[in-house]
Amino acid sequence: MDVIERIQYQDDFLSEENIDNNINILWGKALPILLHRKKLYDRFTRKYDKSDVVVALEYYITIIASGYFGGKEPQYKVQKVNETQKNILKKIFDKIFGEKNNPDEFQAIIDYITKYNDNGSFFYDCVKDYIITSACYGLVYENSDNEEVYAHTSSLNTIAIWNYDTPQRKIGLLRAWYENTGTGGIETHLEIITKDYKKQYVDGIEKKDINQNAKYDFTEVEDSKKEVLWNDVPCFAVENPDCLGFFENVITLIKKHEQVIRNNANTFEYNDNAKLKITGFTPDNEAIIQATDKEGNPQVDNNGQPVMITNPARTKEDEAILNAKVFYTPDQNGDIDWVTKDINDTASENHKKTCLDMALMISGVPNVTDQGFTNADNSSALEKKFFPLEQVLQQADHLFKAEFLRMWRMITERINLKKNKQYDFRDIEIILTRNLPTDTESVVNAWLKLRGLLSDKTVIDHLPYDLDSEAELAEMDMQNEANIEKNLENMQKMGQDTTNAQLNAEQQNQQTQNRDNKKLTENQEVKSEVKQNNIKQSDTVTK
Repeated sequence: MDVIERIQYQDDFLSEENIDNNINILWGKALPILLHRKKLYDRFTRKYDKSDVVVALEYYITIIASGYFGGKEPQYKVQKVNETQKNILKKIFDKIFGEKNNPDEFQAIIDYITKYNDNGSFFYDCVKDYIITSACYGLVYENSDNEEVYAHTSSLNTIAIWNYDTPQRKIGLLRAWYENTGTGGIETHLEIITKDYKKQYVDGIEKKDINQNAKYDFTEVEDSKKEVLWNDVPCFAVENPDCLGFFENVITLIKKHEQVIRNNANTFEYNDNAKLKITGFTPDNEAIIQATDKEGNPQVDNNGQPVMITNPARTKEDEAILNAKVFYTPDQNGDIDWVTKDINDTASENHKKTCLDMALMISGVPNVTDQGFTNADNSSALEKKFFPLEQVLQQADHLFKAEFLRMWRMITERINLKKNKQYDFRDIEIILTRNLPTDTESVVNAWLKLRGLLSDKTVIDHLPYDLDSEAELAEMDMQNEANIEKNLENMQKMGQDTTNAQLNAEQQNQQTQNRDNKKLTENQEVKSEVKQNNIKQSDTVTK
């Protein structure tokens, strides 16, 4: 399989009736892709590269791109429908939107799920796999504590199966792992997951290594079948449509860059061991003489030809010349010099720099050692340096957001079913923030200037301090009440008239209570409208 592509079949290819007959065919499609990803991963680590010169630009490109794109964990915010939007949607669709969702409650559930799932680690692991191998995966399941879990699984042994719909839809996930046997062989195991079932298979033929030319014969593992109770394939899967690793297009340039360094190293090594050239001087001893036996008789080989060896006397003479502090050439035209190779340092460095710049330019990763980068003394300048990388990652940004939304749709539907709720996954906003240094003071000042135009809650939510706006506002109310009471006590101690201060405090408390009552009344009115709307819909269905 020369072209690495995604796996596509009709939906019925993975049906329970057909999968036993098709599992070997499926593995035949998946194995070349997995082996190609393993080669890309080895290029990333360069762990098993035996070359004398290794410049791991693949590692540099991967770490910079992964840290920039996946260094900050995703944020999931439940959008709230304002009253104007509610009225417009009610007028057009004759439905009440936003009330069933209970945004605050839904947000609390999402925050709880992301916290125990180590959301940031999951995202970074997926991003790193995507950068290296062009694909990343995770499993979505419910654990023994009835909690919704999503966990990363390596792209080196996992691959998605798609159908031919527009847009293409995932119909299955194939996972492979290898176990060592007691006889020193390798046993291949497979797991196939669809929205209906999960099964495991094992290869009946032990192998010394895994390759495309070997024969595989998979049979189902007894009692491995399990029912899947999700409305979709319970997985997180992002595959690059072009099937390209991030550095795959620049591997040739990286090799050329290493070749220039290798050539220079070889030249320096040759010059370190250069030969001494002497003209106008004749040594006293021959360089090569015929070998003799113990009796001093000349030696010949089987063909009667003399056996020639290096003359020991000549070797001693050469050593004496090399160690001498002064050497004289009898001939007036004589000279002494080293036989070396010249290096055009400027041309060599330009060639090396060209290969490096082209590799980083195509991959979109900035060179952190160039002058433009080191002189970038603020976040705006750094953003400009990362602009090419931002463009390269735009496709990944959209793919990850779409798959995160699909994952939360599955989790939301699961919660709605089990808890009898009506949360809408479409209200979840996926926020992917790039990992760049930020000028915290400027951000804070910018948002504080918006106080009075925006609510305090909105301002607090956008401050770069990871604050809980609800808790902070509640603390502020308590602090204000305590300050008012303390001021009243101080005024009474000093004999001042506290009537106006008490009236102001009562008015402030009354305003707060009126605001809470108004919010409660609005909620009751909306619930009443929802109830009446449901009755109307029920009557319509009955008719």
